[in-house]
Amino acid sequence: MDWQNEACTEIWKLYQKGVDYFNRQNLYSKTEEAYRFFLGDQWHGLESGGERMPVMNVIQPTVEYKVATVAQNNMSIHYSSMRPGSGEEEREVCELLDANAARQWELRKMDRMCWDVVKDACISGDAYVFFYDGEGNAQLIGNTDVYLSDEQCPDLQKQKYIILAERRFVSELREEAKKNGLTEDEIDLIQPDEPEHRTSDEERREVGEDEKCTSLLYMEKKDGVVHICRATRNVIYQKDTAVQSEDAEGNIAGKLTQYPIASLVWKRGRNSARGMGEVKELIPNQIEVNRLLARRLINAKITAFARLVYNGQMVENIDQLDEVGAAIEVQGGVSNVRDMVTYLNPAPMSGDAKELTDELITQTRELAGAGDAATGQVDPTQASGAAIVAVQEQAALPLNEQVAAFRQFVEDVASVWFAIWAAYNPNGLEVEIERDGMKQVEVIPAEVLQQMRVFIRIDVSPNNPYSKFAQEQAIQALFDSGAITFEEYVEALDDNASAPKAKLQEIIEKRQQAQEDQLQQAIGIIQQQQQTIQTMQQAMGGGAGNAVPVLPQ
Repeated sequence: MDWQNEACTEIWKLYQKGVDYFNRQNLYSKTEEAYRFFLGDQWHGLESGGERMPVMNVIQPTVEYKVATVAQNNMSIHYSSMRPGSGEEEREVCELLDANAARQWELRKMDRMCWDVVKDACISGDAYVFFYDGEGNAQLIGNTDVYLSDEQCPDLQKQKYIILAERRFVSELREEAKKNGLTEDEIDLIQPDEPEHRTSDEERREVGEDEKCTSLLYMEKKDGVVHICRATRNVIYQKDTAVQSEDAEGNIAGKLTQYPIASLVWKRGRNSARGMGEVKELIPNQIEVNRLLARRLINAKITAFARLVYNGQMVENIDQLDEVGAAIEVQGGVSNVRDMVTYLNPAPMSGDAKELTDELITQTRELAGAGDAATGQVDPTQASGAAIVAVQEQAALPLNEQVAAFRQFVEDVASVWFAIWAAYNPNGLEVEIERDGMKQVEVIPAEVLQQMRVFIRIDVSPNNPYSKFAQEQAIQALFDSGAITFEEYVEALDDNASAPKAKLQEIIEKRQQAQEDQLQQAIGIIQQQQQTIQTMQQAMGGGAGNAVPVLPQ
């Protein structure tokens, strides 16, 4: 029991060390503020007496544009051997690895995951993906739930240890502790606690009958092998375990040599593992835009509408003044009713306030690189696809750093996947491929995975509407000029092109079938003619090799 408390206390101390660092950097509050402003909760904490304050959200479209610009790039993973002069066998292995990576990418829905990662990184500064099993399944981890041993080291694989914090049900943890052989007294130490260090109200409001507690996943490399340990505040419910696999004979066949985690940092600071997102620097301007809008609305409510003025001593039915069509009863003569009831003309509002608001919004978007030209506020019917793409690519140049970071993230994912495949497949890695229209399974031997050192290349291809528009225009021009046939034109179209590729392929297939039918009919006619000629030859007493006599004219 003593070793349990001592070890757990040490892990919890390391966790508290990370918490203290985050508090000094105000990371919890900054992350919460960034998400609030992105989602439009920009008057949080204001006591407005029930009045709903106006919001003109400049941050959300800016973030969504940049996220789309980065995440819409299609990434493809390619492995190659780092051994000089590698032979045909290793080349085939790398082709199998490429096929397996493409299949895993689809199975694990990594396209959707990448959009979430890019969005989280753009908002909070950095985002993390944790691969929690030998299949390569992943989950998104918030930046405030990842605690590093060295916050100045940007390379996750060089960290001495990494701690992941999560909120889990107490009943689940107790069940795992029981499976891991803990005593009842040790299991009772797993108690619910408060959801501290959460960055949203939704995370703080835990629902359900079962209570939760903070669980820590501690990862450390020992002799190049990843070891994991799971603990709560008071007890370790999974002791230190090396992540490795055994073959049928009980021998160690694979070891995990990389932390199963990858990160995307939006704007990396100098000598820092953390990053800064787009939202933080836009918050001051966003606050001022909302304040100007609120002042203009308040001013309009007070001065923009005519106000009723009446003499209370001269008007009898004051309560009916605001009723439509009601008669006004007055005392004395009615020579000048305007002295008893009248309206104050509305005061004009200066246009400077609106101009300042518009200028602040426009300049904020332009300086953030998300103006109208960049976000695609262009009529595509008035410009060619190539021209629009050229304008957007020029406007997106400041995001090349983020595209490179996204590419590095995918490369890190590919590297972690290879490490997982080598560690969790003692009997070899089975890869499903398709050859000649038939699906078959190839096996990469475990010893090949263990000994192989791979180089990873990530191919990037933009995938936006105007790039597709320009590409389709180029293909159409080649077809119109006669440089390619109709069949080649259809084959060159993407599956998601604006032209209905599937329907065009059906037309081609119907034409080909019609041509084959015509060919078969022609062959049948020729065969009938040959049979008729042979019959005539036999009737005239000629042999099979005799020529048919020519009839006189």
